Amino acid sequence: MKTIVVAGTASRVGKTTVASYILSSLSNRTFSLKEKTEGIVGAKYGRVLQHAGSTSCETIESSPELFHYKRLWSALKITIRHEGSCPRHTECDTCDDGYEPFKILTSDDIIREKGKDTDRLSTAGASKVVWLQSDSDVEKVGIEAALACFDKEHNLVIEGNSFLRVQDADVAVLVVSPSVTKIKRSAKILLNKIDFVVINVHKRHTIKEIGKCKERMLALGYDVPFYVINPFSEEDYSNQAFIDRIQDILFKL
Repeated sequence: MKTIVVAGTASRVGKTTVASYILSSLSNRTFSLKEKTEGIVGAKYGRVLQHAGSTSCETIESSPELFHYKRLWSALKITIRHEGSCPRHTECDTCDDGYEPFKILTSDDIIREKGKDTDRLSTAGASKVVWLQSDSDVEKVGIEAALACFDKEHNLVIEGNSFLRVQDADVAVLVVSPSVTKIKRSAKILLNKIDFVVINVHKRHTIKEIGKCKERMLALGYDVPFYVINPFSEEDYSNQAFIDRIQDILFKL
């Protein structure tokens, strides 16, 4: 399993947008004849399908005659609940007795709900999407449990800062926006974990605004490659260079 983590400096910088762009770009990647002869094409892949109250498995087998093979990409969205089991921190006896420190959601009724980030990840090409909701003090256990929901042959795009606090990733991307100047503490402590900084822009952003955004990140010590991308437009942006760089890293692993 290869992992790409999409973290962000703050809410509303476009983590889901960038994660979806990566998924849509990589889920359609095909493999060369060299990779085929090394046994990638024709291998068996097991996929776990989880429904409410039950789990079933199915096996996907690619045809040996295929020249190209679409690699399976899945997605994990991590939401950290900082308030814990009691948002009021009082003894009012109104909290749910069945409260769980973390929940793993896989039901299509939840994942594919229109407008949710998880639906966007699924629509972008993820073969499976899992949503982890976890209290901050049990995030490591929750992440390990969520990873167990995926087959080992699935590559994974992970949206959320918390993953890098407990595990390493093959590629770690930090998303920043010229429109959002706030930088969360969870982003600052990831300084040595990040491979690229992605400046997620819209056409309305000016060159001056993009430059200031980059300066803020450099001032914090993010001495890594920067990519200015617009997932909704390929014109005049480094979208493809960003995807090519990710592919280069994954190919060498």
